[in-house]
Amino acid sequence: MMKRSTPKPLTSASPLRFNAEWIDSVFSKAKKVWIGFSGGVDSYVLLHALVNQISAEQKQKLMVLHVHHGLSVNADDWLKHCEHVSDKLGVSFLAERVRLETQASLEDAARNARYQAFQKIMSDQDVILLAHHAGDQVETVLFRLLRGTGGKGLTGIPQERLLGNGNARLIRPFLTASKNDIEDYALQHKLVWIHDESNTDERFTRNFLRQRVVPVLKERFPKMEQNIVSSAQRIATDYAMLSQFAQQQLTVWSDAFGGLDLSFIMDKPAEERFFWWRYFLQSKDVSLPQAQLESVDAMFSSAEDKQPEFEFPHGRIMRHQHAVYLLPPDEAVKLAVLVSGEMLLRPFDEICVTGSDSCELKARPHGVSLNMPNGKTRKLKKWLNDQAIPSWWREHLPYLYQGDTLVAIGDLWQHPDYSYLDIKWQASSALPLPITKCR
Repeated sequence: MMKRSTPKPLTSASPLRFNAEWIDSVFSKAKKVWIGFSGGVDSYVLLHALVNQISAEQKQKLMVLHVHHGLSVNADDWLKHCEHVSDKLGVSFLAERVRLETQASLEDAARNARYQAFQKIMSDQDVILLAHHAGDQVETVLFRLLRGTGGKGLTGIPQERLLGNGNARLIRPFLTASKNDIEDYALQHKLVWIHDESNTDERFTRNFLRQRVVPVLKERFPKMEQNIVSSAQRIATDYAMLSQFAQQQLTVWSDAFGGLDLSFIMDKPAEERFFWWRYFLQSKDVSLPQAQLESVDAMFSSAEDKQPEFEFPHGRIMRHQHAVYLLPPDEAVKLAVLVSGEMLLRPFDEICVTGSDSCELKARPHGVSLNMPNGKTRKLKKWLNDQAIPSWWREHLPYLYQGDTLVAIGDLWQHPDYSYLDIKWQASSALPLPITKCR
């Protein structure tokens, strides 16, 4: 079921009055409430309006965070201005200097640096408020639409979300307020704010849209901003419900190890397959562009005797017995001499052997035969197939030796002559091992 909605941040956009119930909800649940403060008019108005509508007790939780990118010759002056404003309003101030990573887009690099700074500073009980407004939402939707976005992209900027992989929250209370509302407030209260010269640089797509495209559209469609913001909100609601229903279906189609049974989707039309690929990956916090989704679909529609692998920066997709699994990046196999009774931790498992100090983990052997309990032997390769060991585990299994003799493979197989060894082995859930253990 969908969560009950929280109170809307604003009771009135024009005078920028906050909902008292919303303020209490934010401050009562948070350890600290941060405001991302660039010194520009949007964030200044957010800070000023909030300070003037909270209690003295709530104000003790409020923190101003300024991220110093160093992109402008005026960056040091901006930092001093933000510190002065915070001091004047009686709010604690913190500046974080960041270095931008090399990326194709300077805008993306600066944004990523800001969010990394937020995650570095905030605890899981904290909240950060950002001053994105309705105009920012319009620019975002237009920008994504022009790049060929899907349904999720048309939801625009979310009013609230978790920050990174933690539980800290990011909230944008001005998302339905117009730029005119914000500037009217600033003029009424005689605020003096920073003017970032980069905001007029039309080499940046958002600036081009803001200065060249949006004004022309507003002339023809005066309510364009309100309509796009309203549409994004409706699409966000529809998309959330669609995601919920899709996840329910994927749960039915997936095994206990998180693998998606391809038999449920491969007979569907291409666009439907892409839909299910997209939601399967999103359920694992992975988002791929359409071209890569098409590559994944083609790759895993191949003959079942092949072992396709699709790698991306933070993981890989592989197939086993007609199901696909999202796996972490591969790591080097850790080989070591084992000390009796001591647990050895490895990237994807842990193992403990009791009964001998002469056991050693070695690399996967080739061409060897295993002695079976019935007195017969079985080639290792055939045994791995018998046990349906996934290809991604075959090098990582703990091949346990005494001298030159393979005496055990984890707790899946043990040489009959070495039954005195007590072996405890546990595979990590991070690397699925969808088998039924049997010796």
